[in-house]
Amino acid sequence: MDQLQSHNLREIEGLNQRGGRTLSFVDLIEAGTMTAELVAYCWTAIAHGASFLTAARPGGAGKSTVLANLLALLPPGEEITTFCGAGARTPTQSSSGIEAGGVPAPALQRRRCDLAHEIGSGHWYGYIWGTDVARFLSLADEQRVASCLHADTLEELYGILRGAPLNVPERLVWAVDLILFVHVLPGRERRVAAVYEATGEGHRLAFALEGGQIVRQGEVVLPGRLGAGASEMAQRLDAVQQMLETGERRFDVLRESVLAAY
Repeated sequence: MDQLQSHNLREIEGLNQRGGRTLSFVDLIEAGTMTAELVAYCWTAIAHGASFLTAARPGGAGKSTVLANLLALLPPGEEITTFCGAGARTPTQSSSGIEAGGVPAPALQRRRCDLAHEIGSGHWYGYIWGTDVARFLSLADEQRVASCLHADTLEELYGILRGAPLNVPERLVWAVDLILFVHVLPGRERRVAAVYEATGEGHRLAFALEGGQIVRQGEVVLPGRLGAGASEMAQRLDAVQQMLETGERRFDVLRESVLAAY
């Protein structure tokens, strides 16, 4: 694995606040948290530049784990840079030549995914709040952004982002291509209960939990809007199913398989 991908894995591992092995999308599919079709859909959207948020109201529901697995679907050559709010820390040079804190190193310009560990008011590394949230989401005009926050419904998420003290402009909220909500069911089972895709004037439901199953809702349009067709989604689904058949669960190995499939 090259220097850039080793750097990206370290950035992703920084989301793991509970210790132990970072669960992979194979783990999540086998646990019923996601489906192979949903992973393929997200992969197709992400391959074409989609920005994304994951959300769950309770802590420990799995929003950071799902976020980590969406980051595992990034294309080759894309740098993950942890975005730090104003005053959080002094930007430092990353191992791959990009300054941390959301600022590109002058000598090297490349595709970048700005990652905020959480949109939340805590004073932890990678957490952002206040005016920094709008500044972060505005980066989606030029590059990819990814984060998570505490909310269980789209209305609740809109209220947090649009209301005080964040006051994020509506167009910046609508610029987030994918929003995935994770719910904890009786028995502590975790499910991606709803997935919304951007329409340009809000978000529409793309996947929803029905009878304990994650079900596609009508015609999924986001990958098409990003320039991908049904045949590409089918190829991604085949790749996911092949990875499932190997029985491999290690996050780093599956990340390499994703890169090779590009």
